[in-house]
Amino acid sequence: MDNTAGETPIVSLNLMLRLTAVVAGLVLLGPAGLSAQLNEEDDPTLRLADLPSAETRSEPAFYDRLRRLMSGKPKARKRAAKSLVRADESVLIPLVDAYFFSPNDARPELRQALEGLSGKQFGSRYRNWFEYVGGREDLDAPPGYTAWKGELFSRIDAAYRRILSPETTIRLRLREVQWGGVPLDGIPTIDDPEAIPADTARFMRDTDTVFGVSLGGQHRAYPVKVLSWHELLNDTVGGRPIALSFCTLCGSGILYLAEDAGGTRLLFGTSGLLYRSNKLMFDRATLSLWSNLTGEAVVGERAEEGARLTMLPMTLTRWDAWRQRHPDTTIMRPDPAVAQRTGYRYIEGAADEARAGVEFAVWRRSDALERNARVYALRINGEAKAYPLDKLREEVLVQDTLGGLEIVIVLDAASGAVRAYESGSRAFRIPGVAPVRQLRAEDGTAWRLTEEGLAPAAGDDLLPRVPGHVAFWFGWYAFYPETGVY
Repeated sequence: MDNTAGETPIVSLNLMLRLTAVVAGLVLLGPAGLSAQLNEEDDPTLRLADLPSAETRSEPAFYDRLRRLMSGKPKARKRAAKSLVRADESVLIPLVDAYFFSPNDARPELRQALEGLSGKQFGSRYRNWFEYVGGREDLDAPPGYTAWKGELFSRIDAAYRRILSPETTIRLRLREVQWGGVPLDGIPTIDDPEAIPADTARFMRDTDTVFGVSLGGQHRAYPVKVLSWHELLNDTVGGRPIALSFCTLCGSGILYLAEDAGGTRLLFGTSGLLYRSNKLMFDRATLSLWSNLTGEAVVGERAEEGARLTMLPMTLTRWDAWRQRHPDTTIMRPDPAVAQRTGYRYIEGAADEARAGVEFAVWRRSDALERNARVYALRINGEAKAYPLDKLREEVLVQDTLGGLEIVIVLDAASGAVRAYESGSRAFRIPGVAPVRQLRAEDGTAWRLTEEGLAPAAGDDLLPRVPGHVAFWFGWYAFYPETGVY
């Protein structure tokens, strides 16, 4: 984790994880201010000197120079730095990884190699060098890079070496994958939680926000104040397996149908890794990595298959509004034993408070909107567009065409809920005041806003709901730089 104030002392992984588990809230991303760098003396089983040589590993020789550059031997580091200055520029990519994992006393030589090879001077901050190599789209990662990344990350968790094995399929820019501060499964996922009737949910306040899900005739709410800590949930609603993935760093809570092409249920966990500050999930059957934002398998067996999850509609709204719309709804009951064990405080905003100031480097940025401006994000037929929530609050109803599909977007000012639907070439207006429950078409027909679609009063077919989600601008833009902005 980058420390904006300067370099931090080297700490052992075991100590860091113990601290992470103790400090309430910071188990989400590791304690802010603690370096993620590991000293080889912290764990004798991971000493660089004990690693196989380049000859036995069948990899380019410069990886051995990188290991010497990370060692505790000053003379070996100086020789390695001089040698790497003459290497191919592609070595900058694993060199930046080495910088992250190196002890502070090795960093001067690493910086010398970085500056000599790149011709740039970005100072001593890892963040600056990470963003630099991320933005070098002219550079391809060198041979053996996947194994190198797996080797380094295995110093955090041995499972990463299996995930990033030399033969694995990669469908992202691996150089942009960062450690998020916890090991594999370091943030406890919620699996098949107890669901209780709305009128027994004494732990909820009317103003609490929820993720509202409607499937197969069932309605269920998931408190944001709980998901803000756990970030990932596996459940079944209306007979359909779902995964609710909430990347708190980029503000995107997204609902997916959690099954493979053959209809087998997929169970997900938090990998502890990030891509462009967006969480990477893993499926428990194959340890493949999946993108929270796109639903694509990006590393591993599922990536080789080209697997992609189907996004489902979900509504981010207030608990009282959801309950009024759906009196028969159930709601997930948080497990008090988990809260006691982890120190999580299931209070609205508590997780955000614990996470305040934590952010990760993203090289692709845009000043079109403020970094953390909240947008309603849609991607239809390959075309992406961001609708700033501030604008939606002003206009309440927006009609647009995206990816060749005519849509209508409605924001309910009373609850903050945003829903998008196919418009079927109809022009709509809002009759009356909040809360918005129906729209009026130009032909005078009334259409009810439901979770599944726009429902006509009589005679016409349902106009389907279009899946979308809220996100921070920076997170959406990092994935979709070609995005339009409303």
